[in-house]
Amino acid sequence: MMTKKGYCDYSYNAQINVDADHQIIVGQHISQHANDVQEVEPALQALTEAIDDAVVGMWSMDNGYFSGPNLHAVDEHGIDSYIATDREEKPATDDLEDSDRKFVKADFTYEIESDVFICPAGEQMVTDPASKAKRKSYRANKDVCKKCPYRFRCSGSKKSAGRVIRTDKFEVARQAMTKKMETTEAKSIYERRKVIAEPPFGQIKNSGFRGFNLRGKEKVEAEFSLVCTAHNFKKFVKAVSTGSVRLEDLEKVKKAA
Repeated sequence: MMTKKGYCDYSYNAQINVDADHQIIVGQHISQHANDVQEVEPALQALTEAIDDAVVGMWSMDNGYFSGPNLHAVDEHGIDSYIATDREEKPATDDLEDSDRKFVKADFTYEIESDVFICPAGEQMVTDPASKAKRKSYRANKDVCKKCPYRFRCSGSKKSAGRVIRTDKFEVARQAMTKKMETTEAKSIYERRKVIAEPPFGQIKNSGFRGFNLRGKEKVEAEFSLVCTAHNFKKFVKAVSTGSVRLEDLEKVKKAA
């Protein structure tokens, strides 16, 4: 049972890993999470089960995967990853001083060593080290915020005394990925994703698969495995017919199904 924004239904989140050369699905798994914020570890496990000694050299993911746990996972495995910055983390296109736009998180500077955010007015935003909450909340002094000329661009509320930035223990990884994705090289690499990871889902749907016929996670996993196998057979045939893969090489990739 998957629940998201008040909607509740028997649904499954199908995940695939696709190779960059032939759009072959090299790993797949089924999740019952309504989003992708914790799917990197299961994806790596599925990939390892599908291919012995699997090594991921480079991996690109859309902004649905931009989360602390996912960023931590790729760092732990030493993967050169490119994850699109989440909307809430993304830098604004308009310069702060040249517009009257609302402040976004990227306007606040995070200082790693002191574990504080510096607001656009230069004030420190600190968190309570004794808090046991899963997410950390950073706040500036309320009295200072009330007198700040940026107050209404910052908090966006007449009732609120100031802006609150909430994050988790993986903020360093978030900051690093956001900075990385602003580089020309990262943008170029990520741009290729739309012709690698996206087409297989469209091709599978165009082949007639529009939803699972079975119920129960174990049965759905088996059904999706067959769907991915059928997709891969088509890719194998195309790769061999075009000469990009030799028949003897198929033995090396047949476990990807």
